[in-house]
Amino acid sequence: MHPRNEKQALIPSRSNVITNKNGTAPGFHLQSKQSDLFFLPGVPHEMLAMLEEYVVPSLLNRFPNLPVQCRRVVTIFGLPEPEVETRINRNGLPEAVELAFNIEFPMVQVKLHAKGEKAQKLVDQAELAVRKTLGDYVVGIDSDTLAGNTARFLSISGNTLSLAESCTGGLIAKLLTDQPGSSAFLERSVVSYANSAKLNCLKVPQKVIDHHGAVSAECAEAMAKGVRATARTDISLAVTGIAGPDGGTDDKPVGTVYLAMSSPWGERVERFNFSGNRDQVRLRTACTAIDWLRRLVISRLSGTSRLSDDGRES
Repeated sequence: MHPRNEKQALIPSRSNVITNKNGTAPGFHLQSKQSDLFFLPGVPHEMLAMLEEYVVPSLLNRFPNLPVQCRRVVTIFGLPEPEVETRINRNGLPEAVELAFNIEFPMVQVKLHAKGEKAQKLVDQAELAVRKTLGDYVVGIDSDTLAGNTARFLSISGNTLSLAESCTGGLIAKLLTDQPGSSAFLERSVVSYANSAKLNCLKVPQKVIDHHGAVSAECAEAMAKGVRATARTDISLAVTGIAGPDGGTDDKPVGTVYLAMSSPWGERVERFNFSGNRDQVRLRTACTAIDWLRRLVISRLSGTSRLSDDGRES
């Protein structure tokens, strides 16, 4: 193409300023021949709002005969992606539904997509099939989050909660208090990072630290019982572990985490060996703790008496 003609092709036939209601940088919409060009600021929440309020309606107005589409995201926690794929294996999914997988650490996302007049019905059927296959490993749909759904279940149940966190440094409390209305169930969270805090604030017996160490099932259980007795809550959770990158031993390598729960329906303690860097170990630990809560509260709301060792209702 001749340079002059190339320059002329870039001259817009129409331009609009896109209002940014959440920031100071506006966007621009340029039309050149048959092309629409949208320029939006890079701040995610500003860009997404402008996309929803202007870009999508503008394109739908220009192309009114686009086929109906339906998309849904099913969020999974507690299973690795290969196992999720193996279990689903299109079992019960309509042929017309497109299936894709994504990692949003530490969650696995199952993405469902269909086109046409029956798109909504097809995706509904596909979601039901995924739920039947994966059961209570499903923790959310679309914008739902593990913490958000757990907070909602806790609020519905009326149960109160206290936390004793060591290696997570308050991350469990942070994820739960990010949810509106969390004051209805969360009484307190104690970040007992040092052994002195475990001894003084949570009343962990000195002999537990001496004989078993701060990273142990015995210490996690004592932490859970201690914070629950002090806070007088229905449920308590405690976590202690080695997030890394240093501090591991042959018996307790980096990623070793003990999680304990105390409630009127029983006590539970479990050891985990999480892989990944420090942030990943902490996030996986926090999500596992919150998932314990979710499963326990669901079991109470559904009328079952207890949870089995793998967290399933029994």
